[in-house]
Amino acid sequence: MGAFYGLRIRAGIMTLEEVPAFWRAKVDKWLADNPENKER
Repeated sequence: MGAFYGLRIRAGIMTLEEVPAFWRAKVDKWLADNPENKER
C-alpha cells in the first residue's frame, strides 16, 4: 500500500494528509526510500 499511495501522491491525485492514518507511516517510508528522480 505504500507504493500505491506513494504513486498517487507523486501523480498529484492525493496528498499525504489524505492517506488513511493506518498507512501513513508506510507511505512516508516508501516516499523516502524511492526518490522521484532516481537514476536508473
